[in-house]
Amino acid sequence: MKKVILLIAVVAATTFAAFAFTAQTTCNATVNTEFTNDEYVQVEFKDLPSETQELLVKEFAGYEIKTIFQQVETKLLKVVVVNEEGEQTFVQDQEGKFVEEQQ
Repeated sequence: MKKVILLIAVVAATTFAAFAFTAQTTCNATVNTEFTNDEYVQVEFKDLPSETQELLVKEFAGYEIKTIFQQVETKLLKVVVVNEEGEQTFVQDQEGKFVEEQQ
């Protein structure tokens, strides 16, 4: 019985430490999964900070987010979304607002 309790305590402590370490190391991390050109890299929604995820959900309500790119130097986003009207691309400006990219 003591071994079981000790094992549970060790697993809980390890899990807690792993989550704490992950939260500290991924807060400002940029995960680059694919180079699309010299300026932007593709990123996954789940890899973005929670504040950025919330911003995207609010900003693009009614759209399906297809692809997200992040500018290498400025960390500004380019978001490709889809709705009934078709596919649109939005680019984040220096003020944090999203402007439709003209093609």
